[in-house]
Amino acid sequence: MIRRPIYDDVMDLASRLADKCHPQVAQKHAEELARYARLTSACDALESFLGGRPSIDDDAFNVLTTRRAQVADLIAHANLKAYEQEAPAGLYLAIPFFSRCSDKQPVWLLNRTDQRVIYLQRLLHAYASTDDGIDEYQTAGNAFADGIAASSEVEPGQRLQIDDYSMSFDGDFVSNRRVILLVDDGRSEWVTSITKLGGHLWDEELHGLHALQKVKEL
Repeated sequence: MIRRPIYDDVMDLASRLADKCHPQVAQKHAEELARYARLTSACDALESFLGGRPSIDDDAFNVLTTRRAQVADLIAHANLKAYEQEAPAGLYLAIPFFSRCSDKQPVWLLNRTDQRVIYLQRLLHAYASTDDGIDEYQTAGNAFADGIAASSEVEPGQRLQIDDYSMSFDGDFVSNRRVILLVDDGRSEWVTSITKLGGHLWDEELHGLHALQKVKEL
């Protein structure tokens, strides 16, 4: 039998988490939110013994955190899908996110326009704060090298995974992302900036949807 104060704390947490979700997700996935709250409470209790907990019990903690991440992933993807349906017309980079979700999350190119676009190339220029100053990162990829050229056409209302995003960096991180697209038979460059503070996507009001802005024709 769960002691009432613990039960109340877990249900209060579930209610607060529901407020961070799309209303449809909060209603449809109420059981998953309650489960996430229970797992979080259990993890918090074990974390309070960090340093005094025998290492032989780490496997039990790992099971709980893995299950919590699985539930968080489910909620993150459901939220993103729900908010996608309400996003204004435009092109977006979309990243599912919920607290304590799995490290690697997909980066989707989302087409909320009324015309087909073709993904060609991506470029990343990122900055991360460290104890010693600022680290810079640069990466690039394209539809052919990434093996998605055959599916690079993104129809209206559809999305295509073009990259992945790591949630594990527990610090401040700014990534300027550029994508080269073929729109109306013309190549153009589009850009958006994605900021993470303290290991979390910074602007929760965006709900993981980062609008792309066209910067030039190519």
